[in-house]
Amino acid sequence: MKILQTVAIAVLISGCTSAAQLPAPTVDFGPQTLALINSYRTSRGLSPLAENATLKALALQHSQYQAARGTINHNGFRERSAQAKAAGLSGVCTENVGIRYQNAQHLFSGWRNSPAHNTNLLRPNMRYAGVAVVGNYSTFFACG
Repeated sequence: MKILQTVAIAVLISGCTSAAQLPAPTVDFGPQTLALINSYRTSRGLSPLAENATLKALALQHSQYQAARGTINHNGFRERSAQAKAAGLSGVCTENVGIRYQNAQHLFSGWRNSPAHNTNLLRPNMRYAGVAVVGNYSTFFACG
């Protein structure tokens, strides 16, 4: 009987854990995230990043790619950089990806608190950027 009670409690706990997971955001809070990044950059004496339609489209494509596969990755980064260069932007680009952030502040804070991601946010030679969120997947793509 105790084994049955233990199993029942374990099932209830696991059910509560999965129910407690937040659903994927349905709104692209990329523009708000870029505004937070720009505020952060200017507070550090750096120029803000201009939103660029090409980079926004590349970020959106990559977030869609990740969402479709259910995995976070940097697959195709070189190709995105080449597309940016073909559109007239510098060939020097950087990228951050994120998963399961529920709003712009959480996403920005996650990147700011990660040393490698923070370095990308504060690269002084970056001038243009795009940020896109699709479901649980986010991409920041910036070029000089």
